Amino acid sequence: MLQPKPLALSISNMEPGTLQAPSFSIGTHIKKKKTGKKKHTKKRMSLYSTPYPPATFKIYNGPRWRIPDCIHASVSVKYKFSMLETVFSFREIKTRITENIRNMRIKFDNTDIQQWNLSQHFVSYTTSFYAKQENEWNTVRAIYFRLFKLREILLPLVFKWQIKRCLKNCKNTEDPVTMEIPKKPVTVVDFKNRISFVYEASTLKKTIENRLLLSDYMFPEPSAPVNLLTNEPFTYGQLISVINQCKNHGYISWIMESFKELNANIELFSFHNKQKLKVEAIKTFFKKSSYYLREVAIDYFNLETDYSDLPDAQISRFVKAYDTIPNMPIIQQWIGITRDYYIAKELNEPILLTRVSEKTDIFLNMVYKVFLDAL
Repeated sequence: MLQPKPLALSISNMEPGTLQAPSFSIGTHIKKKKTGKKKHTKKRMSLYSTPYPPATFKIYNGPRWRIPDCIHASVSVKYKFSMLETVFSFREIKTRITENIRNMRIKFDNTDIQQWNLSQHFVSYTTSFYAKQENEWNTVRAIYFRLFKLREILLPLVFKWQIKRCLKNCKNTEDPVTMEIPKKPVTVVDFKNRISFVYEASTLKKTIENRLLLSDYMFPEPSAPVNLLTNEPFTYGQLISVINQCKNHGYISWIMESFKELNANIELFSFHNKQKLKVEAIKTFFKKSSYYLREVAIDYFNLETDYSDLPDAQISRFVKAYDTIPNMPIIQQWIGITRDYYIAKELNEPILLTRVSEKTDIFLNMVYKVFLDAL
């Protein structure tokens, strides 16, 4: 009976010149002691992990040029024409055509072209090809030149026709403020909606000025003028037209002229007329009722009486008169002096401040005499 041979042979039993099969063992995992400093390895950022924004492609939906049917063009000319059909500047079209003509020729190095041994057939073919391409580009330029000339003639006619259409579609016949047919009409054309409105020149002048002179307390807060019937801000073209029409009727002011010169820009208007707007805000504030102005007027009165010898009895009687009979001439006179003081203070004008001081002294002497006896 045959005995199975062992898997591994000892070295002593091996015959010389024979190869020994490597022995197999399961082995054990031995942890090596870490020596030295730990190496810091930077993690490579994956190319796909970078948060790139998704690519977006917007399809052009605007107008395009088209070759008129009366012009017979080849397929190649139509293709070259379509490359520029979304360009609406003839100067840019000419520039692109010139670049295409310049870049279509093959450019060789001057040192190597002498080594080329080109056949006459190839030279004549390339010459005719370039001449054909240049002729087609010149044809495209000529077509665009005619289209732009025709556009230049037709646009004013189309614009006039659209304006007439807007004027016929007038939304009102009476001025919304005067409720009468305007004697000095000013027309506002809403070209976008193909409608128009008519107003009295004085109404629009007051409307524009009131919007530009808006203020809170004594602080100016100008706003853009709006159409009275739509409550929408005037466009730049509408505003220029309205101001020019009002000027033709004799209704104009520095407010409207300045707003026009600054291209109807509210921020520029506020910056360039800061002091004027502040003075107008003060004047507007002091046009309000005496009860509304009481705090300002009494505070200034108490401030001035602190520096004078006016008795307390006259002071209390003046304040009582302001609260009970605000329409007294002496009360209205003091409100006017208070307004002049704020204006002179804003302008920082020494002459005006001196005049206000003189008026105040005269007024306090008058208060002493008027309120000498109890009311």
